[in-house]
Amino acid sequence: MEMKIKRVGFLSSLLIPMSIFLHVAPVHGIYGGTPATGNPIVVGLLGDKDGTRAGCSGALVDPRIVMTAAHCLTMPPQSLWIPEPGTDLRDTTTRRIQADRYFIPSDFSASKFPYQNDFGIVILKSPFPNVTPLEVATYDQVKKWMNEEREVFHIGYGCTELVDAPPCKVTSPIPHKLITQMSKLVPNQFDALSSGTFSVTKISVERTVCGGDSGSPLITESSGKFIYVGAQSSSNGAGCTKTCNIVCVATQGLPSANIQLVAEAQEYVSVSDMELKAKQKAEAKAAGVKKTTITCVKGKLIKKVTAIKPKCPTGYRLKK
Repeated sequence: MEMKIKRVGFLSSLLIPMSIFLHVAPVHGIYGGTPATGNPIVVGLLGDKDGTRAGCSGALVDPRIVMTAAHCLTMPPQSLWIPEPGTDLRDTTTRRIQADRYFIPSDFSASKFPYQNDFGIVILKSPFPNVTPLEVATYDQVKKWMNEEREVFHIGYGCTELVDAPPCKVTSPIPHKLITQMSKLVPNQFDALSSGTFSVTKISVERTVCGGDSGSPLITESSGKFIYVGAQSSSNGAGCTKTCNIVCVATQGLPSANIQLVAEAQEYVSVSDMELKAKQKAEAKAAGVKKTTITCVKGKLIKKVTAIKPKCPTGYRLKK
C-alpha cells in the first residue's frame, strides 16, 4: 500500500499539530472557508456538557460513532461531550451526548511528531436520532483520489483569522467548510509515517485548515452521497500563521488503515445496543404487569404493600 508517490520540498519544514490537546486550549480552525452551520456530519468535541468552544472536531458517521484524531482523546471518555452536528456551540440547549468509550490504534504514538496512525473512534452513550450512516472510503479509493488530486472539503470548528504565531486568538462557535484538493505529492517531513496510514490535502496561507483543528473530517462527494476520508492530524507549514507562501499540505488519519479497529467499535455498539434493548424490553414488560396493593396489620400498625405478588412483612397478617 505505497502512498508516497513523489516528494517535494517546501519553504517551511515546521510541522504543526492540528490541535492543542482538549485540556490545554481551544481549537484553531478553518481560515478562508465558508460557514457550514447545519452540516449533518461535523461535530465539536467539548470538554464539558455546557461547553461553547470545541477542542477538536469530528465526524458523526453513525448515530453513536464519531471518528476523529487519536491525539484529541486525552481526557477520560466521561469528560467528553458531543453536540448535535453542525450546531452553533453557543446554543447549549441543543442535544449533547456523553462519550462512553474510545478506540485508538495500538500503534498510535504521540511521543514524536508527526503522530503515527493518528485516528480514533468515540462511542457515544446513546444515539443521535435521524442520522444517516456515512460511507467510509477504502484505501484503494484514497490512493486513487490522491493520484487524481480529487476535489474534497475540510470542515470543522475553529478560528477564521490568520495570526503571527499559534494559538489563534479568535475561535468560531460555528463550523466552516473549505474546498481544496487531495495531493499526490508527499513532502519528506512525513517520512516517519507508515505508508498507507494517511492521506494528504493541499492547503495554503490563504486557504488552510489551521494548526489546532484536529479531527475535523475530510469529505468528498460521489454520486450524490458524502464519503468520509479521514480525520485531520497535522500540517507542514500554514497552520493559521503567515509562514507558508506556497501550497503546503495537511495529513489525515484514515479509518481505511484501521479496518479491525472500526470493526471492534461497531461490534461494541452492536452489543451495547442489544443490551439496552433487552433492558428496555424487560422494563416495559414489568411496567405492563398489573400490581396489587394489600393491607397488612400488626396490632394497631397498618402497612400497605404494592407488588405483582404482594406479601405481608414478617409479623404482619393480611387484613381481610
